[in-house]
Amino acid sequence: MLERRPKLAALLCLLVLLTAFAAIWLPLLPNAQGRVGVDYSLWLPDLLAGDFWYLHNGVWQLPWFSPSQCAGIPFHADPQVAFLSVPQFLSFIVPPLDAVRLTMLLFAAAGFWSTWLLARHSFQLTVPVSLLAAGLFLLNGFFAVRMVVGHLTYAPFMLLPALACLALPAPGTAPGRSGEILRAGAAGLIFALAVHAGMVHALPPLCLSLLAVVLMRALRFVWQWAPLGRLAAGGVLGLALSAGKLAAGFALLAQFPRTLYPLPGIPGVLNLLGAVLRSLFLTVDDSMGHMIANVAIVQEQHEFEYGVSPVPAILMLGWLAWRVRQRKQFLFEKKNQKTFVCLVLALLVPVALNFYQPGWNAFLKSLPFFGNSSTNLRWLAALILPAILGGALALHATPPLRRHQTALAACGLAIAIATAALGDHSKYGPDGMGFYNPADLDAAWHAAQRAGGGPTIAAVGALLDQDNHPVGLPERQNAMAHGFSQLFCYEPLFGYRLEAFPMRGLRGGDVMDAHDGKLNLKNPACYVFPAANACKPGDQFDAADTERAGAFVDYRPFAFNKPLYATLADWLSLLTALALPPVLAAAWLWRRVTRAT
Repeated sequence: MLERRPKLAALLCLLVLLTAFAAIWLPLLPNAQGRVGVDYSLWLPDLLAGDFWYLHNGVWQLPWFSPSQCAGIPFHADPQVAFLSVPQFLSFIVPPLDAVRLTMLLFAAAGFWSTWLLARHSFQLTVPVSLLAAGLFLLNGFFAVRMVVGHLTYAPFMLLPALACLALPAPGTAPGRSGEILRAGAAGLIFALAVHAGMVHALPPLCLSLLAVVLMRALRFVWQWAPLGRLAAGGVLGLALSAGKLAAGFALLAQFPRTLYPLPGIPGVLNLLGAVLRSLFLTVDDSMGHMIANVAIVQEQHEFEYGVSPVPAILMLGWLAWRVRQRKQFLFEKKNQKTFVCLVLALLVPVALNFYQPGWNAFLKSLPFFGNSSTNLRWLAALILPAILGGALALHATPPLRRHQTALAACGLAIAIATAALGDHSKYGPDGMGFYNPADLDAAWHAAQRAGGGPTIAAVGALLDQDNHPVGLPERQNAMAHGFSQLFCYEPLFGYRLEAFPMRGLRGGDVMDAHDGKLNLKNPACYVFPAANACKPGDQFDAADTERAGAFVDYRPFAFNKPLYATLADWLSLLTALALPPVLAAAWLWRRVTRAT
C-alpha cells in the first residue's frame, strides 16, 4: 500500500502519530491539577482580551490597545500580541485553552503534511523515507514543549516545511507564471501569518533554516537561484501584508529597547557542541542550564528542547560509515564542494551564536538585532528540519539501509514516539512550570459569551501580601476577568521584572479617579506614537479626557494620532490584503485552464 497509495499511507500515518502526539502532550494542557504552563499567564489573558474586543467591535476593527493589564497597554503594536491569528480566531468560538489545544493539533498536522510533501516531491524520496521525515518533524520537541509551557507564538514554526516546499517544486517541473504567483502568494501568507501570530522575532532563524534546506536540495540535484527568488518574493509580500503591524511594532520597541539583559552563552567549544548535539538528538533535563555563562535569567529545561530523537543521527552515522567503507574520497561530488561548505557554514551559525567568549559576546550584543536579545538558544530551532532531512537523505542514499527502508522507517518512528513519551516531562507538570490556574479566564469567557461582552475595566488592582509587597503569582493576571487591570503585571515589553515600566502616577483604585489633573489610567497611544500624540511613554489620560478613557476601558476604539509612515503602512497592508485574493484566484483559474488545454 505504501507505494500504490502513498497519500492514503500518509494520512493513516498522520492519524496514528497525531494520536500519539496528543496522548503524550495534551494531558499537560491542562495537567491533572487543572493547571497549565506559567507563561500562559501572558497569552491566555491576551486571548481573552481579544475575545472581549471581538464581542464589542467585531474582527474588522483592530485592537490597538488593551486596558486589561498594567492600567493600559499597547496591543496590536506589541510584536508578541496575536489578534490576527489562528488561536485568537478559534477562541471566538471555544474557550481560550481549548483554542490552544486545537491550535497545537492543527499546526502539528500541518507540519507533518508539509514535511511529507517536501520529502516526497521536492527531494524525490521514497514513501517510507518521506513518512519517516514527516513523523520526526511532527514529533519534534521544540514545538511540543513550546506549546506546553506557554509560548503560543511559536505555532507557525510548523509551517517551515511548507515554505520550503513552496520554494522547491519537484525537480524537472516548471511552475509557469501562474504557478510562480501562487507559490509566492502562499509563501507571503505564511510569512504574514508568522508576523501576526507574534513570531516575528523567530523569522531570522526560520530563514536560516530555509537556506540550509535549499542548499541540501542543491546537493541532491543541482544548484538553482529560483528557490531563493521565490522565498524573496514571498517575503516581500509578507512584509506588505504585515507592514502596519511591523511599523507600529518597531515604533513601540524604539521606546522600550531590550538592551538591559546580558547575552548568555556556553563557554568551551566541546561543551557547546555537546550541548547542541544533546539538545537535537537526546533527551535533556534542567541541569543543562548550569552550562550557561553570563546569565541574568535562568535558562531552564525548555530552552534546550529541540529534540528530533536519535534516529537522524544514527542514520547519518550509518551513511558516513558506508562511505568510509566504500573508500569514497569526498563526501560529495567535487562540483558540489562549495555548496557543501556553504551548508556547513549555515548550520554553524546557530552554534556560533551560542558560544560564550567575552569579546565575541560583546560584539554580538553591539549588533542591532542581537543587542535586544536575552538568549540565542532558540536559534537552534534552525537545525531541526535540516537534521531530519539529513537523516532521511542518509537512509535514502545508503544501499544497505535502503534495502530495509520500510522496516527502518517504522522502527525510527517507534523510537521517536518512545523518546518523546519516555522523556522527563515533570518540569512541565504541576511540580514544575505547570502551576498557572486559568479557571477564572474560562469562567469569564463563558460569561462574556452569554452577556455579549466582557467586563469593563473599572479599577487598577494589585495583588499584595500582608506587608503590602507585590505578590508574583501568575494568577494576578486574571484580575481582568473581574474588571481590574493588574498594576504589577507580567508584560515582557517592560522587562521580565517590570524594569522599564513607567509606573509613575498609578495607584490602586478607580480608573476614573483624577489626581493632579490625570486619570488613574495610562494613555497607551503614548507608548507607541508619543510625538504624534504630544506626550511621552507612560503618560496618563487627562482628567478631562473621560470620553476616550471610557471607550478604552470598555474595550472600544478611541481616537489617537499616527505618524504618516504608520498610516501609509496600514494602507499598504489593507490594499495588499484586498488585492491578493483576486490575484491568486485568477492565477489558479489560469493554471487550471492552461493545464486542461
